[in-house]
Amino acid sequence: MYVIQPRVIARMAKVEERVFLSDAVETAQQLHRSEFGAHFLVVYHDLATFREMYSHYVKAALKDNEIVIILPFYETVDEVRRILSEDSACIDVRKYEKEQSLLIIDSLKAYLGSQDGFMPFVKQTIEYAKTTGKNGVSVIADMDSFFYSQKGDLLQYEMTLPTVFEGMNLKGLCSYHKRDFDGRFDEKERQMLLDHHGKTLHLLSAPIGN
Repeated sequence: MYVIQPRVIARMAKVEERVFLSDAVETAQQLHRSEFGAHFLVVYHDLATFREMYSHYVKAALKDNEIVIILPFYETVDEVRRILSEDSACIDVRKYEKEQSLLIIDSLKAYLGSQDGFMPFVKQTIEYAKTTGKNGVSVIADMDSFFYSQKGDLLQYEMTLPTVFEGMNLKGLCSYHKRDFDGRFDEKERQMLLDHHGKTLHLLSAPIGN
């Protein structure tokens, strides 16, 4: 009979403590309650549920005087603007964009449009937040754009980021469609990503009819 060693059990328990299943609203609340410095992994099953999650999160973050950067891939910048303007969030998108509190940038352009990558822009935004009295910066990034370009190695990029953004008023939410997360990473690579993020949230789809 195969016996699982205590060290393996302890490691499994430790991983399970950092992996959560929750619906869109609960996920948004967990992310919003997290402290600055958080670097989380979000896996979503469908775009509609992902939209519901980020709508709730963005609304709460803007209300708390944060700057929010959204990097969509499976939807256009204009589609994100429309979703945020609708009933579930009812955000005055034009107002917040004009104030530079809400920045919506195509994920491909953000990550692969500059030789220096995206982090210099994030750090610049954090400094801007300090000088303008903002509490911090949240980045909701759809990482799937890496899979559709020959320019970037996603796993390598993720490993260059810290597990915790220590000393930075930043929350980094790395988001993946489950189809890509399961289909384009092998088991070892998925485990590396789970281990490298402070918390992983698997976003549950809403029941049909809700």
